[in-house]
Amino acid sequence: MIQTLITRDDIAKYRQISKSAFDDKLKEQILDAQLIDLQPLIGERLYNKLMANPENFQDLLIGGAYEYNGETYHNHGLKMVISYFAYARHIMFSSYVDTPSGAVQIRKDNSEPIDMAGKKTIYQINRESALQIWDNVKNYLTRTNHPLFNNCKTSAPRSAGMRFTKLG
Repeated sequence: MIQTLITRDDIAKYRQISKSAFDDKLKEQILDAQLIDLQPLIGERLYNKLMANPENFQDLLIGGAYEYNGETYHNHGLKMVISYFAYARHIMFSSYVDTPSGAVQIRKDNSEPIDMAGKKTIYQINRESALQIWDNVKNYLTRTNHPLFNNCKTSAPRSAGMRFTKLG
């Protein structure tokens, strides 16, 4: 089983996220953010080393100040990148649960779920934010000549967006 590099508390540092009994659903979204969003950005080699020994990459995960050409810069850290990607996925997919009768949307008595267009907007804004934060982390990896990061072989996740079709 793949471990998660962040928790609900990490996401809560950057985004308002409710406490919920659906931690397994959030864990699924964090794992998707790591595998589908992060891994193509940092490359397979760095990703595999990071997942095998995250304790060896605290400067990359948490971030912090670093020097480059006599200037001090700040690396925001991969935890922040993953948090924004995971939050985007959480907004888009958290209200759906798989049941023996198929996928259903969770609803509470005193609440009204946002419509799909609203979810899609929040999803896209948070993905764009994650990619802007990634640019900061990528600068850190490039400027410090991180030995496991090969800038030429990474690519941004497809940004063509999602296509939704109403059935029925």
